[in-house]
Amino acid sequence: MSYDFTFDIKSVRFDENYRPAESTRTTTNFANLARGERCQENLRNALTMIDNRFNTLAHWDNPKADRYAVELEIITGELSVAAEGATFPAIEMLKTTIIDRHLDKRIEGMTGNNFSSWYGLTRQGVGWL
Repeated sequence: MSYDFTFDIKSVRFDENYRPAESTRTTTNFANLARGERCQENLRNALTMIDNRFNTLAHWDNPKADRYAVELEIITGELSVAAEGATFPAIEMLKTTIIDRHLDKRIEGMTGNNFSSWYGLTRQGVGWL
């Protein structure tokens, strides 16, 4: 028996207005921030924490700790199994862009970092931020 598989790549901006798709894993920490009664406040706080941490690390040319902002985009690789008619997210990654407010410049960052492990590592002070 053989099955035809297809892959699709989708993206959505991760900001305070983010709402996870129904197919997003319930174990994805960032998606869980976007669920519930205080989801917008939770998202805003998480994004502020990320910006603050980045500015703390980039302190040498940033005396007021307000020069940079981090934009995040969720990149989802979906897998479809034609015989089953099923589609599911095989992997979700973050794509980062650094905003330099002083130079009015966008700097492409890396793409990677699984939500669950990235968030957990960042909370422990180990992640890329």
